[in-house]
Amino acid sequence: MDSLPPSMLHKILSTVATMNIRDFGSARIAFPGFNEVGREDHFYRSANLIYLNDWVDEVSAVRTFRLKCYRSGNPEAIYLRGMYEFFILHLVDEGWEKIHLAGERGCELAQFVDGMLNLAFSVDHRGIVHNYPAFTRQHVYKMFQIICSWQLSGHWDYDKPGMFLSMAERIDPNVPCDCWCSHIDPPEFEVSLDGSRSRWKCDRCFWNCAAWDFCYQIHLTARTWPIED
Repeated sequence: MDSLPPSMLHKILSTVATMNIRDFGSARIAFPGFNEVGREDHFYRSANLIYLNDWVDEVSAVRTFRLKCYRSGNPEAIYLRGMYEFFILHLVDEGWEKIHLAGERGCELAQFVDGMLNLAFSVDHRGIVHNYPAFTRQHVYKMFQIICSWQLSGHWDYDKPGMFLSMAERIDPNVPCDCWCSHIDPPEFEVSLDGSRSRWKCDRCFWNCAAWDFCYQIHLTARTWPIED
């Protein structure tokens, strides 16, 4: 362990903290190198919080850890705080502002959510969305896999904001049924990251379906956030 560079110790300690906050404290006590890395502001600014385990028997320690990361400017902490404000407190403007800020600071999930929110809120009177984000289709598939993973999808004890629900209901998920791309003969298919095949859609149909799926799935990544004193 003594021969490992600080960057490697940082990665190991961040992984430990994500899995179990109690082990995070134990690791710092057991090895001086971990303790030195764990005291640095840089560690809290870059710690991985997206998959931080919500250990019910360590609520106080998890709360302290999250707040320290947030106050250090950790992009993932800012994103999680923004999701909490947007979907649980229904502070839509404040929450979206934090999600956008987290994306600017490099949080990939925040960048995706910010782009998809802009897409979803661009729906017109016909139920068609506009303002397509600059994501590839493969990136969209990748992010939906993360959003729907079991690690992030266990939070159901709240309601989505009314304006978000009404906007979701306006999006037409059935665009492919009456679009030229659904009548291509023979049909064309594309392969997703998990190996599944789906019928190819034009940009208009793809982004309308993606926006509709986003509205019904993205809230799964929202979770409770420690209230500051």
